[in-house]
Amino acid sequence: MNSSIVPSPAGKRGRNSSVILTDRLCEKRVAQRTKFYDRKCPGLYVSITAAGVATFSFKFTDRQTGKQRTGWLGIYNPETFTVEDARSKVYGLKAMGGARPWPRPSATRRL
Repeated sequence: MNSSIVPSPAGKRGRNSSVILTDRLCEKRVAQRTKFYDRKCPGLYVSITAAGVATFSFKFTDRQTGKQRTGWLGIYNPETFTVEDARSKVYGLKAMGGARPWPRPSATRRL
């Protein structure tokens, strides 16, 4: 039995529709890199590779530049970093007023 899931492209951009992220979904095997957007926490998504590595990221709008940015949250691990942990981290970032916990690489390189 093949447990791989192959999402069908939705819309013009091929973006997957949002789902309620679960730990079980993060453990699924996929044929190619796939992004699943969380319905409970806007901006949060998990990217699952064909090797089975699930990485959490967060899309947000930078208040200084007005551009959309993506922040890396962590790698899924059922014992140390779960879907609920990722949601908590995103809610914490939103509560800070959109402030980012990581510096912009271009801003740190300026002399």
